[in-house]
Amino acid sequence: MIQKADQFRNWLIDKRFFRVGWFTKGTHTTSEVEESLTNLPEEISKQLEAAVNNLTANSHETQAVLEPLEDAIAQWIENPNGANNSIVILAQPVSPVSLILGESLSQLKIKEKRQLDIKLIDWVERPPHSNSIRGKLEDQLDIAELDRSQEEQYSAEQITIVPNLCWCFLRSAQGLNGIDYIQDSVMNNNAQFVVLGCGQIGWEYLKSTLKFHAYCDQVVHLPELTGKQLQEWIEPILSQFDVQFSDAALHKRIGDPNQLEDIHLSIEKPFETISEITQEATATAKSSLRSVKEALEGGYDDSNDETSPKREYFDRLADISDGVSIVALQLFIRSLCYRKVIDPTQKDMRETDEASNNQIVARLPKLPPLPDLSQNDLYLLYSLMLHGDLTIRSLAESLGDSTQVVNNQVQMLRNEGIIEQKNGVIKANPIHYPRLRKELANNNFIVEVS
Repeated sequence: MIQKADQFRNWLIDKRFFRVGWFTKGTHTTSEVEESLTNLPEEISKQLEAAVNNLTANSHETQAVLEPLEDAIAQWIENPNGANNSIVILAQPVSPVSLILGESLSQLKIKEKRQLDIKLIDWVERPPHSNSIRGKLEDQLDIAELDRSQEEQYSAEQITIVPNLCWCFLRSAQGLNGIDYIQDSVMNNNAQFVVLGCGQIGWEYLKSTLKFHAYCDQVVHLPELTGKQLQEWIEPILSQFDVQFSDAALHKRIGDPNQLEDIHLSIEKPFETISEITQEATATAKSSLRSVKEALEGGYDDSNDETSPKREYFDRLADISDGVSIVALQLFIRSLCYRKVIDPTQKDMRETDEASNNQIVARLPKLPPLPDLSQNDLYLLYSLMLHGDLTIRSLAESLGDSTQVVNNQVQMLRNEGIIEQKNGVIKANPIHYPRLRKELANNNFIVEVS
């Protein structure tokens, strides 16, 4: 079990999931992440990208999956006929639910009375034709139809793992046949335990169209991560690159109008503007208090100080990212820059210049503003949120438009930085997710799980 799940996890990392470096450059545009890295030397940028992409899933996310999963499987093994035989892991639509589930499964410990068969849907994307999804599921799972006229006593035989349920359907005329098969032939067979990963918006769609939740027993939501949990997760990168957190880099001085130039001011979105200015004012006030304290005490150890620049940074990061790890990670990378550090012990200017060196510093993390989006743009982006990712062909089928029309729209949104594209696969840029989710909700799209 562990070996199979670990192989799947490594395959996903190699073939599919990149936390940085996903973007394909257009002729006129550079991605949000790449823009932040242009301030760093190319060699450091590449090392940083590699380190970020090699991070394991956040341990708080994997534990949130692992503990209920082990408990549910243990109960099913003990009593297949009476215990629940399924569990659903729900993640935000931009989160790599397959990767998180894969890492959790690689740590799974099962006290097996006998060897259980493991069936893993090891897809890294949706089949290219929606009408072929059911056939591919049938071939891979190979589950015999049950005779409903007989009452059967089951024994625990198989664990079936579907890392991403959103790859098993497409919102189209024939796109739900795969879900019908899972619902009728997989979920109703107590001889197997079913593990499903799914995006929250896709789950809401399946609930409303097929009442799919009625066939599922336990639903586990990935938690919103706190600033402390994000800091613990990113700590290896902070140590490797000696990332510094200082008041000067993190907080602007509200009294200086020139320091407000990078706050996104918008008359059309007054609440966002007020919120951002309020956060800046609060951060500046805390920064000033620390400066007074440091002057009075002659310096102090802030490693355990909950109001230290580092702790404030990660608390803010958790707040603006909605506690979503992939969003927080991209915002973290975008906030990094190089700073020239001068040794204050050098009195002579020439000696100072010679003693200078560069340091990676974390600036105040900020959500980039959303570009202006039409109603058609929102429909397209909602389809991406619903499915997690799509090819141009599948997106066109879902929207009911021609591939040419959809491709033109996709390229415009990609140039705006709100869509990512790699190897023909399109997905929403995670760094825009918090504001995009609010925009969709304000336009009456269903984005919350009820």
